[in-house]
Amino acid sequence: MRKLLLIFLFVSGLIAQASAQDRTVSGKVTSAEDDSTLPGVTVVLKGTTTGTTTDLDGNYKLSVPSEGGTLVYSFVGLSTQELEIGSRSVIDLVMQPDAQQLTEVVVTAMGVSREKASLGYAQQTLGTEDVNRVKSDNIIGSLSGKAAGVQVRQTTAMGGSAVINIRGNSSFTNNNPLFVIDGVPVSNRTSNTAVQAQGRRGYDYGNPASDINPEDVESMSILKGAAATALYGSRGQNGVILITTKKGTSRKGIGVELSTGVTIGKIDKSTFAKYQNEYGAGYGPYYGSHTPNGAIYAIDVNGDGN
Repeated sequence: MRKLLLIFLFVSGLIAQASAQDRTVSGKVTSAEDDSTLPGVTVVLKGTTTGTTTDLDGNYKLSVPSEGGTLVYSFVGLSTQELEIGSRSVIDLVMQPDAQQLTEVVVTAMGVSREKASLGYAQQTLGTEDVNRVKSDNIIGSLSGKAAGVQVRQTTAMGGSAVINIRGNSSFTNNNPLFVIDGVPVSNRTSNTAVQAQGRRGYDYGNPASDINPEDVESMSILKGAAATALYGSRGQNGVILITTKKGTSRKGIGVELSTGVTIGKIDKSTFAKYQNEYGAGYGPYYGSHTPNGAIYAIDVNGDGN
């Protein structure tokens, strides 16, 4: 009887010690952006490998020491947070977005924002600093050498059009990518004739994209390939350039920004073609025998040969 009593007291002590060491903490994790529950959030007891994840409703349950301890909450795209357990048995948490990962969110077709790592097609994003690093009166000229697979050919004429191709030419008639400005499709095709394109005569009035002020651009996404431009149909067969313009923000003071730029060009006259400019063509019998005295009849108005 005495032995049974000792065994009972020993087992009771072990149970009491175990219950004193561990306890259960539960709670719910939600998002600060829309108050929705977050499934799949990792909850780990700091300094250990003990952890769990939240269920579809954002709930979790974890065994922790009876005293002390810190819980670490982590989720993709949200800031990792730590909370001391203390004597609490229920710990709810509202997770905040990670400001350092906002740059990884890009604008895709139809203005939809997605994480860049989740895209299955080629896409490149340029910020306002990339576009305005070298000042240009044509926003297409600002893309030269800053995006992979993008070829830019600029004219030397002031105000002339600039040609942009994404991944080379795909058509005999039109190879201009589609511009989408704040969700509005804009064609960049010029009205130049074939003679103007050959540089023979006429005026080059520039391409429509030159009307976009580079200083107004907040971000620019370049979509390449059929998978990236499928939502725009045949208009996006040559690629799509998505432009998001700046929005008004509240700030201290009058909120005026001043940006200036100076571009200097130099022409080497020694490379110019040599033209005869000292003597006129003159006239003589070699112009034809049908004109009096060998003169051009259209110039010799009165027919006196002079």
